[in-house]
Amino acid sequence: MTTGMGLIGCGNMGGVWSGAIERRVHKQQDCTFLWAFDPNRDAAAQRVAGTNAAIATDAETVFRDSRVGAVVICTPTFTHVDLVIAAAQAGKHILVEKPMALTLGDCRRMIDACSQAGVKLAVGQTVRFWGAFLRTRQLVEAGVIGQPWVAQLDRMGATAPTPLDAIDMGQQRRPWRYDTQLAGGNILEGVVHELDCARAIFGEVIAASCTASGKIIDGNHRSPILMQALLEFSGRRHATVRMGGLVGYNGGGSWVSGTRGTLHFNHWEGPIDVYGPGREALRQEDCSDLGAGDEAYDRELADLLDAVRDDGEPENSGGNGMRNIGLGLALYRSIET
Repeated sequence: MTTGMGLIGCGNMGGVWSGAIERRVHKQQDCTFLWAFDPNRDAAAQRVAGTNAAIATDAETVFRDSRVGAVVICTPTFTHVDLVIAAAQAGKHILVEKPMALTLGDCRRMIDACSQAGVKLAVGQTVRFWGAFLRTRQLVEAGVIGQPWVAQLDRMGATAPTPLDAIDMGQQRRPWRYDTQLAGGNILEGVVHELDCARAIFGEVIAASCTASGKIIDGNHRSPILMQALLEFSGRRHATVRMGGLVGYNGGGSWVSGTRGTLHFNHWEGPIDVYGPGREALRQEDCSDLGAGDEAYDRELADLLDAVRDDGEPENSGGNGMRNIGLGLALYRSIET
């Protein structure tokens, strides 16, 4: 079965997904790249260059084409709900970039529209398919560390206070991504990946708390942002999720400890250090066979196309995406209160 593909939104992530579509076209030959649309025609032209795809004048052109079986939506977050509903009503299967939406109500509207139309909905939580994260899941499922008990998932980096004269304090207009009425902020835009991976390992969260700090002015410097969340799962198991910068310390990487050992990695591509009951690493688990970032997007696209072919549910389903949004919003609520 060959699926005609359309791309809505041709910014940076549009380039990532057009690449994934084209690799699928040439390797598996089970899809074709037909259309790309973006209000910026030059951006759309860049995504179709060297392909057989055409530039659409609007999203409706893509949705009306009976040859299109699935669309990838990479537009700003606040536009997702309307575009997903329109695509579903046109009978198109959908992969929408994260964050899925800004409210649980919008997530539900998207899920309901796809259910009523009988189309598949996947959400771009690609990190669960990425090198060290995917291999960690595989090792946990294989019982290498026994029952997972506690974890730390880091989106951290070493940093330094920012001199105020390096910040454009007079900037009035900011990109949509930095407007929390239009985008999901640091948690829904970034940390949602780590939340998704924690849930993939431990199951559903039963309690969560979160603190955040940053942008404190000290003399002529501003402190870096730091967010830390504590997630509790059944059986009193826990995961700490952190994002931001620490002066002089990059956070120590990510790790999962279980009843028989620990898995630790510093980079998304691996390798993973496998520890037993003692303090010394038993071995390193190579992740090179899983490839770098491109392969993660290829796997997620394949996950959607396989669900279409087999009439199954994508691993990153709309329901899974909504649970991640709910957890992210709970963390914001915890910070607020």
